[in-house]
Amino acid sequence: MTVTLDEQLLQELKDNLQITWNDVNTDNTLSRYIKSSRTYFNELCETEFSFDEGSTVRELMLERCRYVWNNALDEFEINYAKRLRSLILNVAVEQHEAAIGTGDSTG
Repeated sequence: MTVTLDEQLLQELKDNLQITWNDVNTDNTLSRYIKSSRTYFNELCETEFSFDEGSTVRELMLERCRYVWNNALDEFEINYAKRLRSLILNVAVEQHEAAIGTGDSTG
């Protein structure tokens, strides 16, 4: 059985939040948090992230979900400002390098 990315993210988020119970309403709520957080990061950086395991954007996305779960979303951008700026800058550099076709930032 192949596990989808959405299923992986849901289970990882439940593990991070120490949610040990199985409840359809909780799963649906967490799935909405994941969807909105994925959209947030894709729009923030104007790209489509794959949210691969171990990636910075996946970690940040799960952290944003944790803030939503704890009714503290207004604090997320404040507490993660440095990492968000770094993510935006890294994506911009990657897109620029891809656009000029060199893959070398030294130009």
